[in-house]
Amino acid sequence: MATLLFATQPGSGHFNPLLSIARKMEAQGHRTAFTCSGPPDFHEQVRRARVELHPLPQPLSITVPAALLLPYTSGVLETMVALLVFTGDLAAHARALAALLADCRPDAVVCDFAFPAAALAAERAGLPWVSVYHAGLAYRGPCVPPLGSGLPIGGPWGWRGRVAGWMERVGNSLLSQRMSRARARLGLPPVKRDYFWTSPWLTLVLSAEAVEAPRHPLTAETCFIGPCFGERSGEQLALERRFPERPLVYVSLGTVFNRKPDVFHRILNGLQEDCELVVSAGGAFPTLSARRYLPSVHLFPRVPQVDLLPRVDAVVSHGGNNTINETLAAGKPLLVLPVGGEQQDNASRVEFLGAGLRATLNAPAAKIRALVGRLVHEPSFRDSASACAGVLAETRGTETARLLIERLLETGRPVSRAPGFPQTITSRTGLPWEV
Repeated sequence: MATLLFATQPGSGHFNPLLSIARKMEAQGHRTAFTCSGPPDFHEQVRRARVELHPLPQPLSITVPAALLLPYTSGVLETMVALLVFTGDLAAHARALAALLADCRPDAVVCDFAFPAAALAAERAGLPWVSVYHAGLAYRGPCVPPLGSGLPIGGPWGWRGRVAGWMERVGNSLLSQRMSRARARLGLPPVKRDYFWTSPWLTLVLSAEAVEAPRHPLTAETCFIGPCFGERSGEQLALERRFPERPLVYVSLGTVFNRKPDVFHRILNGLQEDCELVVSAGGAFPTLSARRYLPSVHLFPRVPQVDLLPRVDAVVSHGGNNTINETLAAGKPLLVLPVGGEQQDNASRVEFLGAGLRATLNAPAAKIRALVGRLVHEPSFRDSASACAGVLAETRGTETARLLIERLLETGRPVSRAPGFPQTITSRTGLPWEV
């Protein structure tokens, strides 16, 4: 059996899928170690999963710019700033990870795409590494707008598209220069690669082509494998329906951007008379619980989301990767109110798929009410979401990840799709080396 080091940024959308894969590998008898910076609750989740933990301090070169810059940017600019912040001082971060590699001596490294220092450390140590993307948003295509722009897939984009494209090119150039400098400082040869780093060994995209905009070309070592949710929590939400004749709507702004009681308040005011609401309020819970709402509103600090989604009729979400993947897998339509980052592009993706609608975060209560009304009463949204669920049901995310990583470990060679083999691996396609 092999030893694997998993490395990721602390955001839930990055952290949760990698922990699910780590647990799957651990269950198969492999030794898994996990490294992650960030708050103690992430470390506690790793401990509860009985995965070996190696906490990693977040450098001030990342935490200070993130606190000062990210709250005041949006769209493409926010995306580029975030990437520049989280790739700050790559060489120093990679050297810190090199000490960890020497300590736990893994056979391979599995790293989040937004944690390139781990890939550099693995390459410097001569180890194979696997890159993990949580959606296909990073990949371009003929109808795909600039990353982070939130422009409609397929256009028209007009002057906004030209400005966003220019900003993306500038950001790409800065990131490429930063990566080249880091590689030189680490004694690694230069490479010509996009700022989104795909591994020459194996890249896993936790989605399926059918629930993405057309994105190509991709390398032969890049595989869509479907979402990696891990095991269901088994936690049951204590929910006694008070208005079973009304649609049940789930409201969440995720785990990072949820300290927005005024946004929640506007959503609840718009929906509480027509719907029964389950609200995962997060950091806004203390403020919201002090306010008075109709009995149709069920407020919780958090809910077991994957377990709840099959029971609801629609979802109001900020549009994070985890929530989008989990909602589409459950076949439920969404109203996306993007806060920032990838959420703008996820809103465009949901609209492109016909599985939901979008509005701005400051949309008035009346507009939110009208849009959710369309989601629950117009069959086309439910039908499109159900079609997405049917596609994703054929994927086996964590199991396929395990099999592909084990293939890499067994052969010591890149895991490649043969010409003509589908980009999305499902229960129907089999595995690339079986055909």
